[in-house]
Amino acid sequence: MKEYHSYEEYELASTALRSVCGMVLFSFAEHECSKKDLMIRNFIAKASMSLKGIFKLWEIDNYQDCWVLYRALLDRYLHLTHIGLNDEFEQFDDWSFFKQMTSHNNVRSDDRFKSELDNPVYKVGKEQKERLNFLSKNKPNWKRPKAEQVAKTLDMDFIYKFGYDMASMHVHPMANDGQQDFYSITKLKSDIDFPSQITVLNNSILIVTMLLQDSMDFAPLSWRSVLWDFIDDIRQFLSQGDLAYQNTFIKLSEIFPKKLGQVS
Repeated sequence: MKEYHSYEEYELASTALRSVCGMVLFSFAEHECSKKDLMIRNFIAKASMSLKGIFKLWEIDNYQDCWVLYRALLDRYLHLTHIGLNDEFEQFDDWSFFKQMTSHNNVRSDDRFKSELDNPVYKVGKEQKERLNFLSKNKPNWKRPKAEQVAKTLDMDFIYKFGYDMASMHVHPMANDGQQDFYSITKLKSDIDFPSQITVLNNSILIVTMLLQDSMDFAPLSWRSVLWDFIDDIRQFLSQGDLAYQNTFIKLSEIFPKKLGQVS
């Protein structure tokens, strides 16, 4: 059985990882970004924010929702990897825009929600209207990748079986949902010995390193080698407790005012 680290140790590693994600995001900001670059950038930003959310949920003993966010992280990792390996960024962007605009139009066209017509959320600019009209005549045929299939393609079916699928039980209602929450809220003594959920912190950090690595691979920038070293060192911490990532993080912090990524 794997020996896990303490919450405080995971929090330090998470903070360092999220800081490095921030450095990478600033590197994107220094260059003119294509649609593909923006999507990759935003995948990193969302993953970093989700990781922060998982640790915030842990602090209030909301362990089940930690797993919900972890599952969302896995979903984004598998999406990004599938899109990147098949170079489907343009198709994904068209599909996403069409889906979002269609959903907004469904609200605007429903007489029961006339009060929402002036809501800025549903306002559509001229360029958006033109793009929507074009896509309405040329409907995107992109389809969301199935998590299980992507995992098999990557030869990592275990990510689906023991990660995505297991975490899905916390996303969809189950008969014993809220059992631990009941005792967390009431502070009553429980006869149930609830197992530690520390695995979710370990695995969430791991998935963010994987998403960050793939993002850097798919982006049209060449990165300083110390960034790759940091990712390796974080994984060494997760598996063996090695704290070398802290020294690598210091190196990154010292060179961060300079560019971490250059146009290839």
